[in-house]
Amino acid sequence: MGDSDDAEAVVRAIDEIGIDRLTETIVTAWEGIGGVEPGPTWPEDETIRRFELSDPDEAVGLDVLAAVLDASPRSPEKAFVHLGVGRRDTPQHERFAVETLAGHTDVSATDTHTTGTVPMTAETFDALARVYGGTLVYVVIGDADGHAVLELDWTTLRFSLPPSAVETVRESVGPAVAERFERA
Repeated sequence: MGDSDDAEAVVRAIDEIGIDRLTETIVTAWEGIGGVEPGPTWPEDETIRRFELSDPDEAVGLDVLAAVLDASPRSPEKAFVHLGVGRRDTPQHERFAVETLAGHTDVSATDTHTTGTVPMTAETFDALARVYGGTLVYVVIGDADGHAVLELDWTTLRFSLPPSAVETVRESVGPAVAERFERA
């Protein structure tokens, strides 16, 4: 099965399961696989932090996401994305994101969902920023070794950085936001 076939299979599964049960179903499936931890693979030598958003549209989440990517000593290489919007009935700013992401062979865009893996470029970040909030359901941004730099799952943003980079993020987003960081 190729990457494009895999992406289409994921979209079909989402349509069958329903987006509201997607995370629960994935975790349940991962837990059923012996020896495999659910979620992305994180580097062992960094601490994972969690930042809870009060709402998927809380603007500060995009600020934290950008600050983490800027502060990370690991270059973000790829992003696995799932948007709750597809090719049909998308507003103009979301249409740009869907078309930008769907232009990659490892992405499947149906009428209602866009899912797949894309290289992490300035254009990709711009597309993600345009759909940040309720439309950006899930994203994992990883480095060249396949380790996650960050994961955004609806209202939970997790990131992995060395201590000095965490301090850079704290300074970038300010104390009111930084006090909401927790160890994951």
